Amino acid sequence: MSIKPSIAIILFLISCNTKVTTELTDQEKNVIAREIKNLVENFLDPNTLSYETHVNMRADVDGYIFAGDGQILFTDYNSYKEATKQSFEDIQQFIEADNTQMFVYVLAKDAAACTTEFKGKYIDAAGDTITHNGCWTFIFKKLNNEWKVVQENGTHTH
Repeated sequence: MSIKPSIAIILFLISCNTKVTTELTDQEKNVIAREIKNLVENFLDPNTLSYETHVNMRADVDGYIFAGDGQILFTDYNSYKEATKQSFEDIQQFIEADNTQMFVYVLAKDAAACTTEFKGKYIDAAGDTITHNGCWTFIFKKLNNEWKVVQENGTHTH
């Protein structure tokens, strides 16, 4: 049985005109936005906020950037990780960490941005209470089925 040339041409044209859409539905965007929001809210929980939660939320990937307070501070994950370890040596305990505002923008099925404003307090090694407020933007990428920060920038307003 042979297919007539006109039918073959029509099938070929239909297959060429089929659009592959990567646009997410509102429902898909809402699911991703909730995942990111939950991740950031859990990250800022003063009962669990630690060196481990800080470094585990970030991705050890080429291109990782950490900028803050007007400058690029780290251009690789290992430098960030070491500096964060040193910073946590001066922190006894977080006593407050609240999101005052949060906005998530879904970029793709595996990428999203989240900007949050937070207010926090921690007790330092000397026993003093330190106010730790700021505004931060995280760029998340889904890697191995986990959301990880690949770039970030923020400002401390304490």
